[in-house]
Amino acid sequence: MIGLVVIVPVAFFAGWILKNSVTLYRGRAWPSGWVALFWLSAVLGLCLGVWFCGFAEWEAVRFRRLPIPIEYKHPTDGWGPLKDMPSAIRQLVLVVDFFAGLALALAPITASMRLAEFMDESRRLKAASADQSSPSADDAP
Repeated sequence: MIGLVVIVPVAFFAGWILKNSVTLYRGRAWPSGWVALFWLSAVLGLCLGVWFCGFAEWEAVRFRRLPIPIEYKHPTDGWGPLKDMPSAIRQLVLVVDFFAGLALALAPITASMRLAEFMDESRRLKAASADQSSPSADDAP
């Protein structure tokens, strides 16, 4: 049960990043450079998710699988599963680890796309306010 205290927040955070990534990507027609970076990040995220689920080891603390470990390396017995984790929770951890890897790779491009969208909107608003005539100009003879 204590594992859910870690699993649920990581799952919600990864889901939030992925939802924002897809929503932002589908929200407008991006130039081809942004589209290529998005898909490159997605492929990198898929690879990172697979690595998190199967091969990631944190040797300093003797854990395997990241960011939520499911195996522990005993100094004499070698790798073994964490004893208090039921198999259903272990499967949930692997799914969350996969999506956390995907979200980790998509987070930088999503933040960059959000910043680019903000800058475009700022320029658009500034141009619209500069094009409008000032009210005092209408009063002049």
